[in-house]
Amino acid sequence: MRVLITLWPNPSHLYADIPVAWALQGAGHEVRVASHPDLAEAVTAAGLNAVALGDGGTMPALNLETYAGAALDEDVRGRLKEALGIEAAEGQAAEQAWEVYSTYHLIATNIFHPLGASPADPSPGADALVAFARDWRPDLVLWEPTWPGAAVAARACGAAHARLLWGLDVGAWAEERFADRRAEVAGAGLEDPLVAAVRPVAERYGQQVDDELLFGQWTVDTTPAPMRLPTRTPAVGVRRVPYTGVGTIPSWLHPQPTRPRVALSLGVSVREHRNDTTLIADMLEAVGGLDIEVVATLNEEQLAGVPVPDNVRTIGFLPLNQLLPTCSAVIHHGGGGTMAAAVAHKVPQLIVEGGGGLEAWAYADYVVGAGAGVVLNHEKQSVSELRADLARVLEDPAFAAGTERLHADWLAAPSPNDIVPILEKLTAQHRR
Repeated sequence: MRVLITLWPNPSHLYADIPVAWALQGAGHEVRVASHPDLAEAVTAAGLNAVALGDGGTMPALNLETYAGAALDEDVRGRLKEALGIEAAEGQAAEQAWEVYSTYHLIATNIFHPLGASPADPSPGADALVAFARDWRPDLVLWEPTWPGAAVAARACGAAHARLLWGLDVGAWAEERFADRRAEVAGAGLEDPLVAAVRPVAERYGQQVDDELLFGQWTVDTTPAPMRLPTRTPAVGVRRVPYTGVGTIPSWLHPQPTRPRVALSLGVSVREHRNDTTLIADMLEAVGGLDIEVVATLNEEQLAGVPVPDNVRTIGFLPLNQLLPTCSAVIHHGGGGTMAAAVAHKVPQLIVEGGGGLEAWAYADYVVGAGAGVVLNHEKQSVSELRADLARVLEDPAFAAGTERLHADWLAAPSPNDIVPILEKLTAQHRR
């Protein structure tokens, strides 16, 4: 069968989906990955065929100005939160899920489903996607939740379609709250912002916005089962096999280190969109002078003006799947890709609070709850306290035991290869 995958143009989102794409391709299916032209190089580097939707003249630029223009009005965001009954009493999970949904999730959606558009207005991303889908005729469309225009494209060509998650399902979690509190939202003179964003695209192609358009016919969920937000959507769970990029293995990596090696990584997204030199300086100061070897995957921009201790080796890029098997611990920003790589290689984790990972709070709860790591806060802890936490993780065998528990959970989930027959069966049931 033919499978079209469409996603938000960020390498970290792509990396989460690559093992599923490989499994489908390895089973003999044709796979295409459609996104903004800026992602095409990363797609082809992973051995997949890229479909560049539009070009620099038609697709929105991916920069802070574009993101700001797609953000939900702060007053509206606050009123929606009140209408949906999201209160501190519900706990951190609800507050954080709403924060991720109402900012990053909706910004990503609004960029490719322009605010205030009418059905007559061109929608560059959706129009290009529908045109390609009608021409190529995929059997299955797997789409990231921030791009529901892909569901419109699937309907336009008769394909089965499902959401493919790279992180927590904040989309379904929020939309189910909107469905349960329609009266409260309408009474406040508000509407569901996701429905408002996708409606013009749907109507442009003669479709109605319904649950299937918003949630897909099913969902492929890469999130570990204990971490998932409560939703009613049918899901096919899959193990998140870490893909962390490729590169030539450096010669210094081969010999086993003579002292504990610690990785320090702040992830791809943080590097591209947030350069926190204070955080980097604090982390490097904390590891400096210790009897450990630190490998920090930081580039020149991140290190500008920051003293680098003698026991720290910096390298602009090194795939974590190469680095982590040689490490005794990893300090990171709380990103899902880094967390998955650490779990796969059974490495204890020190997750930096405020490090830039969108869902760091959830990953931190999961890791700490299993006894496989700790949370660091460079704004509240002294350098000596940060060092003490690192020493504890390196020396206490309980953390290694915690990583074994997480690794067992990880292995218990179906592999990407395992779910291919399920996707084949569901596609046959749903395509028209």
